[in-house]
Amino acid sequence: KSQTVAAELWAASFSDNSISAKTKKMKEQTEVLREVVDGMNAAAKLALGEEKPNGGFFGFGAKAPSQLELAKEVRELYMKGGNAWNQYVFLSNDDLPVQLKRLPYL
Repeated sequence: KSQTVAAELWAASFSDNSISAKTKKMKEQTEVLREVVDGMNAAAKLALGEEKPNGGFFGFGAKAPSQLELAKEVRELYMKGGNAWNQYVFLSNDDLPVQLKRLPYL
C-alpha cells in the first residue's frame, strides 16, 4: 500500500466535505496501480527464487512459472499499470487550476 500513498493523497485533495466523483475515479486507478505493483513484486520474487509458487494440494506440487511466463506476466502488468497511470493523470489534469503544474503521461 505504501507505493500508492502519494497518489491517494493527491486524489483526496480534490474532495471537500464529501468524497467527489473525481476522487473516487482516481482512487480506483490507484487500486489498479497497487495491484500491478504487488503483481510485479511477486513475479520478481519468483524469478529470483525468493518465493515459491503458491497452489497445488496443500501448497505441494505447484509448478514454478518459467522465466518466459514471468516475463509475459510482467509485460501485461506493465501495460495495465501504464494505462491506469495515464487514466489517473487524465483525471488529475481535468479542470486543474492554471497555477498548478499538470502531471505528465507515460
